[in-house]
Amino acid sequence: MKKMILGLGAVVAAAIVTSCAGVTTNNGMPALIGMGPNFFSKISLNSYIGDVTSSYTVVKHGVKAEATVTSFFTCVNLGDASFDKLKGEALKDAAGADDLIDIRVDYDQNCICGINTVTVKLTGTAIKYK
Repeated sequence: MKKMILGLGAVVAAAIVTSCAGVTTNNGMPALIGMGPNFFSKISLNSYIGDVTSSYTVVKHGVKAEATVTSFFTCVNLGDASFDKLKGEALKDAAGADDLIDIRVDYDQNCICGINTVTVKLTGTAIKYK
């Protein structure tokens, strides 16, 4: 019994140390869980990007974009979910728009046995500067 408790404690400590049991951040924004083996995780996160102060006209509300990045055992990482890519995709749906405001970003992360996928969903309002 004592060996089983010690073994379980070692597994929990390893999960915490290798970041298998937590959400990492990059300048306060959610980031991929990176270092160490990831055996299983399912996480949903979000962020909000503030408004502009310039004069503008709303072109379209509720423009959306989505991208997925995949990591294989933190050794091979594929995909592009950069803000520029998502912004470009969202603006395709709003002809003549220059920028986005009221931006909300949701992150859905799934990890099974070291194969980690993060889907990033951006929603905002397309505007044209005056």
